[in-house]
Amino acid sequence: MPTPKQDGSDSIVSQQSEISPEQIRQMLSQVVDKSPADWILLHLAIGTMKMGGHRYGAFLDAATTAAKLAIYSSFLEHGENIRKTGFLYHVEPKRVKAIVQEIQAAIADGQSLKVLNSKEPYYLIALPFLWQERFPCGPQESRVRQPGLTPGERKSIEESLPPGSPKARILDQVEFNELIEMLHELSQKEFPEVQRMPFSDALMLHIKFRLLHSGTVIQIDSPLVDIPLFALASESYAPKDERERAFAMIDDVARYFSILQSWVRDEEGVLRGVEVFDIDLDRRQEALQELDVLLRTWADKYHQDGGYPMVLQFAAGTREYD
Repeated sequence: MPTPKQDGSDSIVSQQSEISPEQIRQMLSQVVDKSPADWILLHLAIGTMKMGGHRYGAFLDAATTAAKLAIYSSFLEHGENIRKTGFLYHVEPKRVKAIVQEIQAAIADGQSLKVLNSKEPYYLIALPFLWQERFPCGPQESRVRQPGLTPGERKSIEESLPPGSPKARILDQVEFNELIEMLHELSQKEFPEVQRMPFSDALMLHIKFRLLHSGTVIQIDSPLVDIPLFALASESYAPKDERERAFAMIDDVARYFSILQSWVRDEEGVLRGVEVFDIDLDRRQEALQELDVLLRTWADKYHQDGGYPMVLQFAAGTREYD
């Protein structure tokens, strides 16, 4: 019997058929409590990790930081009473004290705790610039420097690049990995030493995926060479449309949470609106377009230059049945 070809994780993914979002939700509902709070956490993880591209470890660090800040907030609200704060959150007083000291030290030193950022990491934004600086290519020079290739073969590889690609050297696997590691080290210099993250193979794969998926870098698998080559395809890092929407989604959710917290506190000038209804599918798009016009007209009516800043944020879509 022939030995199956081992292609790593890609072979596993390729053998799986596509699963619809609704099927995924049904599977997850079997292992997740029906509590709305649990679903908030689940959607938050999906939004930041799967759609936002944040690493697993970064998400856990940020979740831990958020929990610490929540405890510190309650500590201040209850007159800096460590014992009462610990009682509210089932945390030992000595642990509450350690968290309080950590937050206070960070505030005093002007440090930034480990949190997620909806903007692109430095090592993605800076890669095109560092690539062109470290691996420049003159007007009459070939981008391909791999040995053993004829001028015609070098030209053939170059012609596979998309039009408008920056004039920079094409790198092999080792050079590309070294460039990513160099960028990571530069990005870590912005953080205090205790917050710096060590480089790892998992992080390298994550960065490489982001660069390839965005089209900033392309991988060249040419029969003329035995190893994959990597070429800079854009002078700037720009995520695809879906990722841009993912960043907007994360910003919107954060703002919506803040507004609803003001509503919970019964603050003046805050409105929570929910409408539940059924609609003729043939008129759904018509209704959404009409709503869009109504909202713009309403905002234009009450807008005043230099007035008090307000925001109206909403989403309309399919209602899920309980």
